[in-house]
Amino acid sequence: MNHSPPSLESLLEDLSSPVHEPVRLGVLMLLHLNPVLAFSTIQKALGVTSGNLNTHLAKLEDEGFISKEKGFVDLRPRTLVFITDNGRTALVGYSGLLKQVLITINLSVT
Repeated sequence: MNHSPPSLESLLEDLSSPVHEPVRLGVLMLLHLNPVLAFSTIQKALGVTSGNLNTHLAKLEDEGFISKEKGFVDLRPRTLVFITDNGRTALVGYSGLLKQVLITINLSVT
């Protein structure tokens, strides 16, 4: 039975995941460490515009990786963002994929 590591090319194809984009990866990483964050907190941490963040949150929500809860605090709108179990699974899977890419690269150098 052949247990050779996957080719770098096949691993790179797998990197096309919705998690791969830097802002979306940043959102999931922040939410992995803090399961619920305010939209404004995420925006400040990632240094993106509200429109840009809204676009990425919509993609993550469409994938089932996050959920949002809109409400008001002192008559001001506030959006809370939560990571879902699917979001955690996607982040952990992506992390494993990156580890495999690094292993493959290191094997090809030695």
